[in-house]
Amino acid sequence: MNDNTEKNKPAVYYAKKQENPKHSFATKEKSKNSRNKHREDSFQSNSRSKRDFNDRIETFRPNVSGRKPDSKARSDQSQYDLNDSPWQKKVRNNEQTPTFGFDEYRQRKEESLVYSENSCKAVFKHRRLAIVKLFITQEMTYQFKDLINWLVKQRLGYDVVSSEQITKITQTPHHGGVCLIVKKRVPLSLIDYLAKQSDKTQDCLLAIDDVNNPHNLGGLIRSAAFFDVNGVMLRQTNLLDSGAAMRVAEGGIEAVESIKSDDFIASLDLLKQHGYQVVALLPCQVKSMASTELHKAHFNQKVALVIFQQINLKLVNCADVVVHLKGNDNMPALNISVATGIVLSHLQNQ
Repeated sequence: MNDNTEKNKPAVYYAKKQENPKHSFATKEKSKNSRNKHREDSFQSNSRSKRDFNDRIETFRPNVSGRKPDSKARSDQSQYDLNDSPWQKKVRNNEQTPTFGFDEYRQRKEESLVYSENSCKAVFKHRRLAIVKLFITQEMTYQFKDLINWLVKQRLGYDVVSSEQITKITQTPHHGGVCLIVKKRVPLSLIDYLAKQSDKTQDCLLAIDDVNNPHNLGGLIRSAAFFDVNGVMLRQTNLLDSGAAMRVAEGGIEAVESIKSDDFIASLDLLKQHGYQVVALLPCQVKSMASTELHKAHFNQKVALVIFQQINLKLVNCADVVVHLKGNDNMPALNISVATGIVLSHLQNQ
C-alpha cells in the first residue's frame, strides 16, 4: 500500500536557479545603462530648455560686462557704474547704425556720413544746423567738447562708442574716432552761382569732368579751398557727399560752393557770356592738340578751369586757352589733383 501511495503522489520538480555570470552581468548593465540614459536625456532636455530660455532672455537684456547675466555680473555692473568716469558710463557696446527711424531710403538720400577730425570740425564751423547725430570715441571727446556742448543745448543725440563701432558705421578704419550724420547740401544752379558772384571782379571756378575717384576728387577740392576757389561744377554733385572724398578734402568741401550742371557745353557758353575765360588743363602734353605751357599762358581775372580725367574733345574745343604741364620721359604726367594745385598756384601768383 505504501508503494501504491508513493506512486499516486504528484511529482514535484524544483527548478534550480541557473548561474550564468555573463548573462546576468549583461542584463544588469543593460538595465543600468537604460536608467542612466533616461536620466541623461531628462537632464539634457531640462538644460536645453533652460539654455534656450536664458538665450531668449539674454537677447533683450543689456550685457555691458560681456559675461552671462548672473549675480556676479550684476554686482560687477553696479561696481562699474560707481567707479568709472562719467564718459565711460556713456560708452555703448551694442550695435550702432548710421540711420534711425523707418524711412531708411529717404535718410540715405538726404543724409550723409562725415568722418575724420578736420572734416567734422569744418561741418561744425560752416553748417552746424545740418548736424543730425554724432558718434565719437572717448579719446576724442576733448577735441570736440564745443560740439558736444552745442549738441546738448540743441537736444541732439550723440553716442560715445568704441572705435570698432565707428568702423562698422563708416565701413572704413580711417575715421579718426569721430563720425557725424549730416544733412546733404543742396547744390546751386550755375545761374544762381553767377548771381552771387555778379558784384565781384575776380573769381575762379573749377569745372570737373568725369573724375569719379573719391580720393582724386577730395584732393581737387582740398586744393580748390586752399587757393580760394569759390565754386566747383560737376554733373554728379552727389560725389561730393562721399565720406572718402570729404576725408581727403580735410574739410575743404565746406568752403566751396557745389554747382550742378547737366550740360557742360551750355554751362561753359554761359560762363563766357558773363566774362569768364575758359581754360582747359590737359593731363599731359598731347602732340595732336595745340596747347600752351603753363608759364607761357595769360589768364583773366575771372577763370573757369576745366579738369579732365580723360580728355573730352568737345570741352577742349570750347576752351579759350588749353594748357599743359611739361613732363619728361620718366614721368610725362602728374596726378590730376597735383596738376590742378600747380595751375591754381600759378593763377593766384599772376
